[in-house]
Amino acid sequence: MKTYFNLIVLTLLSFQLLSQEFPSLKSQNRAINNYFTIKYKVVDFKSSLHIKDYKTSEFQLENGFDYHLNKLIDISFGINGGVILGIPYENRLQAYFNSGNVSGLDTFLKYYDEIDFIDQSLAKTRYFIGVQPQLGFNITEKWKILAGTELRYFFQHFFERRTFDGAYVIDEGVNFNLLGTIGLNYLLNEQLSIGFHYDRGLSYLRRILIINSGGNGPYTSSVRYHSLGLNLKYCF
Repeated sequence: MKTYFNLIVLTLLSFQLLSQEFPSLKSQNRAINNYFTIKYKVVDFKSSLHIKDYKTSEFQLENGFDYHLNKLIDISFGINGGVILGIPYENRLQAYFNSGNVSGLDTFLKYYDEIDFIDQSLAKTRYFIGVQPQLGFNITEKWKILAGTELRYFFQHFFERRTFDGAYVIDEGVNFNLLGTIGLNYLLNEQLSIGFHYDRGLSYLRRILIINSGGNGPYTSSVRYHSLGLNLKYCF
């Protein structure tokens, strides 16, 4: 765990040192600025089984450059790293019976093995690094709309491959995830801004087709990343 965290920090520091090697980047009336951003996100893992959403927290640091194309449009590129906290694991089958609430129990039992596997996988803390290109649209002197993508690499597969007795499985557990992002920033002063953003997985963290598993018939199981967060950005 410490190794992953140290690698993230070293990546960001290396990017920061690289920016110091090129002081001309801050010339031309600050046409290009170096920035550092701290982000906090509430992550929602959407499951196609519609049993429960999985919510947790994410912390992310990003270092990059803003290029002011003109008065209306900025182009940004950042390198980031962070951690998604694991969701506390719960044996939900036992919790179902303990609660006395059997509403939807038939549906739950049909997919129980898959749901429990997802529960256990999302209980693990995940470290990642990523790159994020964005476009910024200056709608007023203080407000900016952001839109872009993020390609993220996880240091271990989000979901490991499984085998099912008597079933054919197409498994797309991944190390990489492509996100689409949109946000709104408010400029507090020349260097500091705050904002919020929404991120949605454009690719799946897991998507499998299970055929004739346990006599239940074929079904698809998928998990996709969503998050809503706050950010604090400082420009050098």
